[in-house]
Amino acid sequence: MPAVSSYLFAPAAMLLGIYLLVRCIIMLGRIIFPRFRVRFAARAEPFKLTIPKQGRYVINVLIPPLTFFAGTSHFSARFTVSTSPEGELLPYRSYRRGFFQVKRTDMSGKQAMPLGSFECAAPGDISVSCDNPETIRSKYQLEVSRHIPPLRLVSLVVATIISSTMAIGGFVMTILWMGGKI
Repeated sequence: MPAVSSYLFAPAAMLLGIYLLVRCIIMLGRIIFPRFRVRFAARAEPFKLTIPKQGRYVINVLIPPLTFFAGTSHFSARFTVSTSPEGELLPYRSYRRGFFQVKRTDMSGKQAMPLGSFECAAPGDISVSCDNPETIRSKYQLEVSRHIPPLRLVSLVVATIISSTMAIGGFVMTILWMGGKI
């Protein structure tokens, strides 16, 4: 009887691996295609948008597909972020080129590189203006989206690898057990 119960572990691992893999793929899809993202052109006049939830938000530069020399001047862009009706300035923290920033590439090939972040204490209307729009190329766009912590992305990739290993390994072991090979 113990041998049969140990072989039932393989189908259970396969089913659990498939379930976890589907969950990981859905979460990765939400990172690649965030629910909240607003795209606009880099210009000096303020762009008004509505923030749905409190939290940390990132201003990204969107680089079009097949751009081989993206340049680095956009990292020197300065932004002013303020609440829309009151005009209260929100603290904006500029990023430098770093290894620990989450860069996204969507299915159309547009690459989103973070330029800086700001903290929103409450949902509501804000305005974003680029203080020096000449540093961003005219064919590039700007995007405001939620901040993605690098640790969350790394743990999600590791969970995807583990769950796919569970699903494939459980499937192979189940087939071998049903075929009488083990």
